[in-house]
Amino acid sequence: MTTTRQNILATFKEELEELSSLSSVEVYKTFPGDIETVPFPCAFIYSGRESRVMDGRAVIGKETWQWPIFIEVWSITDDLEFLLGEIHNKLFLNETLSGYAITSYRLGVDIFVVDPDKFLQVMVIEYEVLYRHTKGVM
Repeated sequence: MTTTRQNILATFKEELEELSSLSSVEVYKTFPGDIETVPFPCAFIYSGRESRVMDGRAVIGKETWQWPIFIEVWSITDDLEFLLGEIHNKLFLNETLSGYAITSYRLGVDIFVVDPDKFLQVMVIEYEVLYRHTKGVM
């Protein structure tokens, strides 16, 4: 049996894998050290620290959680703005993450130049996911 969290991460991966502009998408995998062998652009999905929601969004008999998800995208070209637009548009069309979330939305993005000689850039896109499940059953 998979958990709601696993289903949410899998949905992020599936959505990003449908983008032809990304060469690979991984969940919880660190960036490999040899950049000469990495298929660019590539994306890595990481979980942030979730927190319990105890406000008006809570539902009797359910646990409601707010969970940041980070998408780290590596590229060796200057196409990060294009990739950001593609990712934003793709995930916007599935804001409930195939029904596993109440909602999800992009909070922001940070873009960094890692190696200007090789045009290696990375962006970290933060998404906020609000989801719930039956109390005691993840």
